[in-house]
Parts: sequence; structure tokens; C-alpha cells
Amino acid sequence: MTLELWVAGALMIALLLFALAGGADFGGGIWTMLARGESGEEQARLVDRAIGPMWEANELWIVVATVILWVGFTDAFVVVGIALFVPLVLVLAGILIRGAFFAFQHESEYLPSQRAFQLFGKIYGSVSLVSPFFFGMAAGTIASGRLRFDSAPPEAGRFATGTPADGYVQAWLGPFPLIMGVLAVLTCAYLAAVYLTMEAEAGSHLQELFRRRGMATGLALIVAGAAAFPIARLDAPYLWRGVTQSPGLEFMVLAALALLGSITLLYLRRYWWARTTAILEVAAVFAAWGWSQYPYLIVPDITLQSAASPASILVALLVLSFFYAAILGPSLALLIYIFKRHPAGRRAG
Repeated sequence: MTLELWVAGALMIALLLFALAGGADFGGGIWTMLARGESGEEQARLVDRAIGPMWEANELWIVVATVILWVGFTDAFVVVGIALFVPLVLVLAGILIRGAFFAFQHESEYLPSQRAFQLFGKIYGSVSLVSPFFFGMAAGTIASGRLRFDSAPPEAGRFATGTPADGYVQAWLGPFPLIMGVLAVLTCAYLAAVYLTMEAEAGSHLQELFRRRGMATGLALIVAGAAAFPIARLDAPYLWRGVTQSPGLEFMVLAALALLGSITLLYLRRYWWARTTAILEVAAVFAAWGWSQYPYLIVPDITLQSAASPASILVALLVLSFFYAAILGPSLALLIYIFKRHPAGRRAG
């Protein structure tokens, strides 16, 4: 296995962890936005308690992914940063604004009036739609082959400027990027609903509420996923070939079975197993995506090999990634233990 493939694997793992952890945070914001009825404030407080101790730590994974792309595949980083400047800036703006209003909401819980808590919660929830949608659109644009570039002078390199041939908007407004944005939002909402069934008190009405929401969102995810296949065939032919051939096809079948299993387990109130299979579904989709896009970082022009940094830099990056994971992994495990299992810590969060 080549060095660039190891680095690409580390990049994919960082993106997967961001989807599983940070994605659920975005999903929690979506459910805060949709909190209605007599238990609306109670729903928002459950999300606030569930996310509060972890939300800043969960954002670290996208920082890790950005650094790996920047250092390990600098040419691709430059091209993506320029050609997809608009959606990526919207992703970052969504993360920052959402985080600010989540902090405002969290602190306003202790104010005498609860109107500020509700107002900040609705703003935080609404902005939580922005980042997953545009992140999904950016990923769909990269995988679809819609991102083409103007030629640079031979001495500068083909992609030196990263200027998209069709402008800065047209490439990511196609059918496949749009459906990927929808799928990203639904995935975040589904993960959050499944996770929240375990955050709510066992047998409570909130647990039952998020159980029903999880099943409904899972079914919506099935419908949107089914719609994505014919769209991919027309608008992302390279990716389509990858997911309809082995082993991409097997990964997609595994993802479908895991999603159906997760919905079924929610119906049966097997919440721990529902969460496990939901995580498996997302991991299988990422595996299918990575395999189907290989060897390209940006379809159809930039490969892992053509964009890879020198071997010495890749080795240093892998070593640093190992030590980073060795430090961050146990630290996050301790954080989860303190705030999710220790009763006093949970109240404090």
C-alpha cells in the first residue's frame, strides 16, 4: 500500500468521525429548530444537555481533515479551496454562527426569562441546516466530475490557479450535488434522533418522540438515497460505475441493510443496537464513496498520486497523525466518560 493511500485513508477516517460526531451535533440543531408543542422547550433542553459537553471537541475532526488535505495533497487543497470557495465558506460560516448561537442558548438557560433561550435556540437550529447541506454539495461536486478547470501555462502546472471553467457557482448547483446536500442533512438528523433516544430518560415521552422521529427520518433517507442512484447515473457517471461494481456495490448493500436494520431496531426499542447499526450505515457509505472515487481526489483529473506531497512529508504527516490520534482518542473517551456517564458531570453539562 502506497504512502498516499495511507494518508488518504487517514483523511477519510477524519471525515467519517466528523460526520458521526459533528454531524449528529448539526442534527441536534435541526431538531431544536423543529421543537414544537408543549414539550418543545424540553426537547431543546435535551439537545442542549446532550451536545453541550462535546460540541467543540467534535469540530476537531474537520480541522484534522483540512490539515491532512493541505499538507498531504497540497495541489488538491488549492484547487478545492478556490473552485469551491463559495460552498466551503458557507460551511465555515454555518459552523461558526451555529456555534456562537448554541453557546448563547446554553448560557441563556440560567436567565430569569426563557425567551432568550428559545430565540437563540431557533437561530442555532436554523443555521444547523447550512453546513451539512453545503458540505454535502461540495462532496457531491468533487465526486461527480462536474468540477473542470481552465488550463494553466505549462510552466505553472495544469491546475495552478484552480479556476473552474464554468465559474464558481454552476458546478455545485447540479442535480447530484443538490441530492448529496439533502442526503447530508437527512443523515445528520437521523443520527441525532437515534443518539437522542439514548440521551433521554428510559421510557420517557422524549425517548418515544425521538424514536418516532428517527424512524420517519430513516424512511426519508431511504427515499432520498433511492432517488440519488438514477441522478448519479446521469450526473456522476464515474461514481455510478464505482458503486455498481464490486466492492463498492457490496458496501452500498451493507449500508442499505444497516439502515433498514437500524429503523427496525428503533421500532423494537433496541436503542443501543439501533445506534450501532446507524453508525455502521454511515461508515459503509463512506467506504463505498472512497472506493468508488479511487484513485481520484477530484474526478476526473486529480489523482492521489498526482496531488501527493513528497514522501518525506507524507511520512511525517502519518507519524503526526498517529500521535494525534493516540492523544485525542483517550482524551475524548475521558470526556465522554465524565459527562455522559458520571451523573454530576452530566448535570453540569
